[in-house]
Amino acid sequence: MATGGILESAGAEALSDEEIVARVKDGDTGLYEIIMRRYNQRLYRVAVAVLRDYAEAEDVMQEAYVRAYQHLEQFAGRAAFSTWLTRIAVHEALRRVRLRNRNVSLDDVGHVGEASMNDVEEKSPDPEQNASRAEVCQLL
Repeated sequence: MATGGILESAGAEALSDEEIVARVKDGDTGLYEIIMRRYNQRLYRVAVAVLRDYAEAEDVMQEAYVRAYQHLEQFAGRAAFSTWLTRIAVHEALRRVRLRNRNVSLDDVGHVGEASMNDVEEKSPDPEQNASRAEVCQLL
């Protein structure tokens, strides 16, 4: 079945996530777009809650969809597909937060030669980030 027609698309919209995943695994990759449309808003909100950066949240969404597609065979159905997909997005967002906190730009430290390694402090999550993580955990 091709997913190009209007009637076919409307019928595909009624499929459950698990049915869509099974059909995508069987080669009907065009149906993956339905999954993306279903969860765009959810993933975006979760990513923004963690990152507090709209542009980076969009990058996290894109990365989550790509990783989910690449690892679709690993989806075992023990949890809802939406939960599995959201966890991928949360892990990607948290990975970016850790990288952001680990990387200190030269502007933050001063000019090269003026600052020593003792001047660079390790950044820990602020209360806002802790609250964001708590919200994400509650969503999951």
